[in-house]
Amino acid sequence: MNQTKRYELSFHNPEVRVYAAIVLPAVLLGLLVIIFSSSDFNFMYAALIQTIALMSFYFWRFIYRRKEKFKK
Repeated sequence: MNQTKRYELSFHNPEVRVYAAIVLPAVLLGLLVIIFSSSDFNFMYAALIQTIALMSFYFWRFIYRRKEKFKK
């Protein structure tokens, strides 16, 4: 039977830790911007914050996985 690598959803996994450190605070910051901003573009600012956070996470993940691949 084909053994696939399972994804461990715990804080032992470095990808989960970095996601929790980058993306979750960006979501909270985006919600605060939406709630407390008096600008007409508050949704755009919140989306920009969250997009930058997601892009930085996936950029880090790409580098991390590439480094792990070359280790093996």
